[in-house]
Amino acid sequence: MDTEAQAAPQITLEQVSADREGALGSWNIEWRIENVGKHPIQVSAVRLPHGQFKSVERRFEPPIELSAGSNTEVNISVQCHEPPGLVTENAFVIFSVNWLGEEWRIFVRLRVVVTADGKPETAAELITVQKVGFAGIDC
Repeated sequence: MDTEAQAAPQITLEQVSADREGALGSWNIEWRIENVGKHPIQVSAVRLPHGQFKSVERRFEPPIELSAGSNTEVNISVQCHEPPGLVTENAFVIFSVNWLGEEWRIFVRLRVVVTADGKPETAAELITVQKVGFAGIDC
């Protein structure tokens, strides 16, 4: 067995663009997700639950396949109608993934800054993972 075995899925996340959608405060945000681990990841869903930077859950049918070292871009419709200059701490992007046959959640903590023209710009500050059911609770 590999003594340096990866213990959990590993990704990076970066905002590529943000374009206004029809409604005020509605943005189509494009993200680049990269699998920086040694094993493939299947991404089945994503959601953003923060009140100031929010989206409904988006399911991927079929799941997005990310082999080791590969990346892809995903569009998510996000609601962010905040005043210019506002900084939102602790917004999250939450991915549901399958990794080595088990379900995981990947939590990407974001810092969101609203620019002078109202556009949200994000930076990933911390990425953590949690195996689904680790505490005897499926989420």
